[in-house]
Amino acid sequence: MRKTGVVCGTVFASAALALSSSSLGQAANTALVIGGISTPSMADALMSPLLGGKFKDQQRVSVKWPAQAGPMTGKGDLTLGASIAQGATNLNAQIDAALAQLKSGEKVTVVGLSAGSLVVNEILRELDESADAPGKDKITFVVVADSSRQKVISRTRYNANLDYTYQTAPETKYDIIVVTGEYDGMADFPDRLNLLAIVNAVAGGIFVHIPVMYADLSKVPARNISVEMNSEGGTTTHYLVPAEKLPLVRLFPSLANREAELKAKIDAAYSRNDVVAVSAPKAAVFAAAPAPAAPTAVVQTPSAAQVPGSVAASLRTAKADAVVEDAAVSEEVDVKGADTADADIEYADTSDQADIDSGAEKEAAQEDSNSGAQSGDDADKDGSVSSDSGASTDRSPSKPSASSDS
Repeated sequence: MRKTGVVCGTVFASAALALSSSSLGQAANTALVIGGISTPSMADALMSPLLGGKFKDQQRVSVKWPAQAGPMTGKGDLTLGASIAQGATNLNAQIDAALAQLKSGEKVTVVGLSAGSLVVNEILRELDESADAPGKDKITFVVVADSSRQKVISRTRYNANLDYTYQTAPETKYDIIVVTGEYDGMADFPDRLNLLAIVNAVAGGIFVHIPVMYADLSKVPARNISVEMNSEGGTTTHYLVPAEKLPLVRLFPSLANREAELKAKIDAAYSRNDVVAVSAPKAAVFAAAPAPAAPTAVVQTPSAAQVPGSVAASLRTAKADAVVEDAAVSEEVDVKGADTADADIEYADTSDQADIDSGAEKEAAQEDSNSGAQSGDDADKDGSVSSDSGASTDRSPSKPSASSDS
């Protein structure tokens, strides 16, 4: 990990940490935070409330990086691959500096947000190959909205548009916390072909991707938390932060009265919601669906109106992230759809909104027809009066036929 190329960076990082430590008195656990696209650095006002204030009592350091993904973020910008390479160099230097200042019982926590998680993953790969990597008691990792840690990313593939090779998450000896927002199109894309779920995930990239970074993990339901240990002894704890409302419904509020129906169809596009098969002495049986219970507590992910002004301002970076990571995920998606019949059924889900619109059009047409019929009747009456009085030589309009009333 300690490479010649980062020596100078380590010196400057150490100086920065020393200055910040002197203002805080006794050194404490350190959180190194690296943001997403269009977030080359983060103000402390943005770092302090992360994950419900998880790092508020730690010394927080923003790791600078280009945070660009040219040409999508701007003509002349660095590519995503080049940005990640520079970010990894900078993060390496900050890690070395923080480890050098640790006291007994203290630990460094590396936090990657959105595309910043890709930088963290590169560091994990480097540490796994380093002979002098720090012990797992000295450093731990947190990745939030990591687009590479989802089922649709199942292979290694170079993306020429981004100049980056998307890879599955590395296995290392280190403990990692993974935080994903339910239906976040950048980190929780459906793993089955279902257009309704895809549209919902795209909306999730707007309404879930950034707010989940400020969710309180202590409020995540136990059934949404999983813990796995890999072959190297590293533990990965995954938090799936439930959505308060379907992103699709937030995008189209008129669908609110159909939310339960839509949710059932959308959830079917995620294999994690499948009924699990269990073994029996003589035959495999399927576990029965759980009986209805009280609604699961929903983690209230903060909206722009609920977080500090500086945090709300950061929500605007969601569009930049969406452009880059949606492009990356869409190119890397390896949909594990069912057979053609299932696909046809799931494609049909997308007709829900069309049905609503069609129904509205039919109602409007019926109203127009009734209105026309009424106007015809009124005109007929007026014509009759005119004919009787001899005031006009025009014929009265004929009455609408029965088919006009239908």
